[in-house]
Amino acid sequence: MNCEVCGQRILGKSMRVIIEGARLLVCIDCGKLGKETWEPPRPRSVIARMVKPKPKPQDLPREVAEYELPEDFAKRVRASREKLSLTQEELAKRVKERLSIIQKIESGKVIPDMKLSRVLEHVLRVKLLVPRKEPTGFEGQAITPPELTLGDLVQFKQKSDKEKRQL
Repeated sequence: MNCEVCGQRILGKSMRVIIEGARLLVCIDCGKLGKETWEPPRPRSVIARMVKPKPKPQDLPREVAEYELPEDFAKRVRASREKLSLTQEELAKRVKERLSIIQKIESGKVIPDMKLSRVLEHVLRVKLLVPRKEPTGFEGQAITPPELTLGDLVQFKQKSDKEKRQL
């Protein structure tokens, strides 16, 4: 192990010091330059490091896969709230959500998740989630975008008869 200040190999005991805000592992000679000692952060347990994988499209719940929000959901929320003569604060209390979230939903800046959409449907008595529609092509098959191949990008140069004979 080498000293992080002078670069010499540390023989014997090393020190952990803070020098000008940097936490360093140094030899005893360079340890005099530091002000305080510090303890290295302890590694967290393996369970805390595990990250839940993102769901793949086929792993989505049936509700998410079958329903989607229409493009005019913000207008629907605002119109139904005004129809029931509720303020944004009252709606926020009824759906147990912050006022800023309700304001952003009504302005179209935030798209509510499925859970909040269901609660809003119930409170406002309006249909927000519509069945998902796949664009269809010929004979009811789903349209898939054409894939770009390498042959589409490459321009082939034709060789003349003289070049063919030289090979």
